[in-house]
Amino acid sequence: MNKKITIVKQNAAGTEVFRYGGELVRQTSSGLMVSAIFEIPYIQVDEVAFKAGDKSFEYYLYDKWFNIYQVHEGMSAEVKAWYCNICRPMVLTNGLVQYEDMELDLLVYPDGRQVILDRDEFRALRINGHERRLALEGMQELQDIFKDIRALDLASLLA
Repeated sequence: MNKKITIVKQNAAGTEVFRYGGELVRQTSSGLMVSAIFEIPYIQVDEVAFKAGDKSFEYYLYDKWFNIYQVHEGMSAEVKAWYCNICRPMVLTNGLVQYEDMELDLLVYPDGRQVILDRDEFRALRINGHERRLALEGMQELQDIFKDIRALDLASLLA
């Protein structure tokens, strides 16, 4: 059995937005992968419906300005999408993963299509120019990671 982990999403000001539980699957000096079950009844994002019971494998990295959720259709092996948050690098303390969301998101479909979400919310954030640049560089890095969906290797992020 894997170690229990609590994930805490905070807004850019550091205020908690929500928290949920997961299980630690893998941990390296670069970050960790967590398995979690989606608990919110239903959320529509672009053409993707995220539903209660969907399983996700979530990648949190110590020095990257993003995290990646590989979301499956229910408990199946079928990937319905990758949902990526632009965020400050995560912090892990005593089984608690905390990240500060920067509003900007990337949704990637299994066919490789990419949709950038919440640009207006990101523009409205009161952050300094340095952080804005790091966040945009994080988005570019994500787009590069998903450039060739057939060659996708998220495990290499934890190498």
